[in-house]
Amino acid sequence: MYVKLWMVEDPVTIGPEATLAEAVELFRQHGIRRLPVVSKDTLVGILGRRDLEGALPSSLEAKDEGEEVFVAEHTEVRAVMISPVISIGPNETLVDAVKKMRKNKIDGLPVVADGRLVGLVSITDILDAFLEIMETKGGGMRLDLRLGNQPEALYEMIETMSDHDREIVAIFQHHGYSRDHQLVTVQVRGRDQQELIDGLWSAGIQVEQVTAVL
Repeated sequence: MYVKLWMVEDPVTIGPEATLAEAVELFRQHGIRRLPVVSKDTLVGILGRRDLEGALPSSLEAKDEGEEVFVAEHTEVRAVMISPVISIGPNETLVDAVKKMRKNKIDGLPVVADGRLVGLVSITDILDAFLEIMETKGGGMRLDLRLGNQPEALYEMIETMSDHDREIVAIFQHHGYSRDHQLVTVQVRGRDQQELIDGLWSAGIQVEQVTAVL
């Protein structure tokens, strides 16, 4: 699944010369967690809520109530933003995005094409994609199947599904299950799957667990 299909297009941005007070207002208005910093259509940095909070004195640290306001109004975004920015391309996959987020311990990535910001993708967007895959409209069943490790085992399982005229919604392979077997989770549409389960057993495929999907 490509990043461009799940990213937020035309995200709210801010310039590097803007003040932290302006950034605070944008965060409040749009309920966002990060602001890409753009100069002449080029992504030059990113400002997160935590970066902003870390730059402003807390109520305990401030000498008076006006100190936080003063700092916010006289500090430019360029002084606080994170740069260079870890980004991703629109034609990269959500798996690529997850790997980058995990490696860099972040929960969002600017999406850049030809040096221009085209979107943002967050861990929430990726979870939405996961739910889209896992949910079965109209109900269905999730089958955990124990297959042999032979290359043809997965093909035989799919062929059995086809013989019983079952629509496969998603397939997940769990690597490292055992030396001799692989565990595959298959989600199929429809609730009445007893005939299919019997057919899988007859084909030598062990059905480990059956779960109804609402």
